[in-house]
Amino acid sequence: MRLLPVLLLLFSGLTLLPPNALAKKGPTDYPATYAGGSLPLDHHRVRAALGKDAVVFMQGSRSVAVPLKNITEISYGTEVRRRLGASVLDVVPLMHLGESETRYIGVTWTRASGDIRQAQVLLQLNRNEYRELLAALEQLTGIKAVNTNQVPTVVRYEI
Repeated sequence: MRLLPVLLLLFSGLTLLPPNALAKKGPTDYPATYAGGSLPLDHHRVRAALGKDAVVFMQGSRSVAVPLKNITEISYGTEVRRRLGASVLDVVPLMHLGESETRYIGVTWTRASGDIRQAQVLLQLNRNEYRELLAALEQLTGIKAVNTNQVPTVVRYEI
């Protein structure tokens, strides 16, 4: 008997919430920071939205659509730096609290037909969006991403 008022209160509380409060972000919309490249965007927050045929980079009222067939290269990498007060934070063993890791994804594509120059974008993402966007780009384009942290070394031996 006491369960009924609790259930009514629970369900009435859920209906008072706005519909977008329960909605999650779309699976193809990734928030990032524009870290550089040849796009006419500011070095601030940007959203990358994946569609069936294009990647759209949006910032405010500006948007740039890149056809997936024009993408020639995908790269990714990380940068590890020491935090302020790292000696105090590194007291806890195996936790690496004194280090901060920044994740980047770079995309290179050919411009419109007739233009031989390539365009590039470098995005800084958090850990979750980094993994999801990288996997989605590889799947949609069929291009294997290159890890920029593992630069191949060429050794030439002369006998």
